[in-house]
Amino acid sequence: MSECPNRERNAEKCNCPSKDCPRHGVCCECIAQHRSKGNLPMCLR
Repeated sequence: MSECPNRERNAEKCNCPSKDCPRHGVCCECIAQHRSKGNLPMCLR
């Protein structure tokens, strides 16, 4: 996983209930993961 300089700020505003997800707060990786599975992350629903 890449470093995300905004991870803490992103995590504060993230509406995803999966707080233990390693991508929580790393929006670019979260979106890429969801797109690879053909669905949307919580923030884009």
